[in-house]
Amino acid sequence: MPVRIVYSVGKGGVGKTTCAGALALQSARQWKTLVVSLDPAHNLGDVLAVKLSGDVTEVSPNLWASEVDMEAAIARYLADSTQKLQGMYGYLKSINIDGYLDAMKLSPGIEEYATLQVMEELIRGAEGRYGVVVFDTPPTGLTLRVLALPRVSLMWGERLAGLRREILDRRQIIRNIHGERSQVVDGVEYKLASDEKSDAVMGELREYIERMRRLTALQADGKVSRVMPVMNPDRLSLFETQRALSTLRSLGMMIGPVIVNKVGMKPSDEQTVRDIGRELGLPTRTLPFSAAEPVGLEALERFGENTDFRQWIPGQPAG
Repeated sequence: MPVRIVYSVGKGGVGKTTCAGALALQSARQWKTLVVSLDPAHNLGDVLAVKLSGDVTEVSPNLWASEVDMEAAIARYLADSTQKLQGMYGYLKSINIDGYLDAMKLSPGIEEYATLQVMEELIRGAEGRYGVVVFDTPPTGLTLRVLALPRVSLMWGERLAGLRREILDRRQIIRNIHGERSQVVDGVEYKLASDEKSDAVMGELREYIERMRRLTALQADGKVSRVMPVMNPDRLSLFETQRALSTLRSLGMMIGPVIVNKVGMKPSDEQTVRDIGRELGLPTRTLPFSAAEPVGLEALERFGENTDFRQWIPGQPAG
């Protein structure tokens, strides 16, 4: 069975990290489980009462955790991209490719692409090693952009591949007329490819398209991926959750029951929860307000003792 993935999603401060930790702890009773914080403002380690880093750490039997260093992830993504571009376009000294690579560091979307790369690597590495991976995600806006990237990038990659084919076709016409051409840069001879098999750029595009196609299919597979929305019983949290669910549905992602956390602070909370369920069109699960945040494995056990968090694991029946 492929690894199953749960995304704990919600605005900052609603308790999604606590819910991710409680879910992972319950999951570990049955499956080897990895819980990962992708939020730049990490507090998964605080919730688990364990010092975490980018390395995976075993925190209890069958349960591992990590907090991704996003600055390091961005630097690695840029280094990987730089290496690929230099390998494919090293002969284009005249267009100052190094200047373009420097500009990439400030480009919009770099954080999103770096986050997606981390998620993809973690999912691929979890195959055959863990049964369940729980992602404690960044605040809603960044999370939605990351989750939308595979589908957007797939369309973008397919369009680029079409343009590349047009370039190769024109090169082939020129080659047929003038013969094969090459150029020497810094003592290295470069031959311009005119067919897809020998073209490094097309090879990268094909590999990228296939990766994005796999991720898009994985996200939309309800047997593999599921979203655990977390919110509080207030209107602002409801509005943000409505917008998030609209985007998640457009991506074809399976959405589990909505957790309404910190219920009971106001007498009106019970009616608010009923309104939330009606407006979202999804079942809700409530968690009571507690003056003390659960910290440590024992506290997480108590936090989740009245809720079966495993219902958010793909393939498990709703509790």
